Amino acid sequence: MEQRLTGKTALVTGAGTGIGRAVARRFAAEGAEVLILGRTEATLREAASADRKIRYTVADIEKEDDLDRVTERIRQDWGRLDILVNNAGWAPVTPISEVTMAEYDKVFGVNVRALVNMTIHALPLVRAARGTILNMSSVICRNALPNMSMYAGTKAAVEIFTRIWAKELARDGIRVNAIGVGSIETPIYGKTALSASGIREHMERIARAIPQGHFGQPEDIAAVAAFLASDEARFVTGSVYGVDGGFGA
Repeated sequence: MEQRLTGKTALVTGAGTGIGRAVARRFAAEGAEVLILGRTEATLREAASADRKIRYTVADIEKEDDLDRVTERIRQDWGRLDILVNNAGWAPVTPISEVTMAEYDKVFGVNVRALVNMTIHALPLVRAARGTILNMSSVICRNALPNMSMYAGTKAAVEIFTRIWAKELARDGIRVNAIGVGSIETPIYGKTALSASGIREHMERIARAIPQGHFGQPEDIAAVAAFLASDEARFVTGSVYGVDGGFGA
């Protein structure tokens, strides 16, 4: 595999499973040193086992002390951060008639507040490296689905952050982009409040609406992430790349 990320360091949140794990492994395969974060040590350990260039730290990005600890580890281990991937997220499937403020607080806490706070903590290191920030958004911003208004709202915020931060940070040599993630086979669907049959029906309904007719794989996102993190994308900033099988067309 082409070594486009040799000499770079990366931090990937929510990387124990799914898209985050695939991104971390792709980055390492392309030469980067990678630190992955998550709340479950077993899945982080398994994700890191694929490549000696991947290290892990158990951390909850909603906790200030954990963010301080993560950034301090990066300073001590590498002294720089070239790539920040804000991947951690949660996607409830709830009609507005059933949404509670507790659910609202949780999804905006993980998908928006924690993403902003992680970026603020990492920014001095990214600025020093003239690095790049990659946010995970969703195709749902272009093709809205019923019962996912809270999730869509968080991702709309992420996309506007991406565009504004790209303008704010361009003079610092920092690029900021997002991936509009489509329907990807990951454990995220099992983290909803839906029953097993409800999850299956939800996924079948989505698959029927995808022009390519099937879900994507985490590796599909990782391939685009590797490009956006590399110097090949040096003139790309403020963009949202759709990886969605045509769902957002």
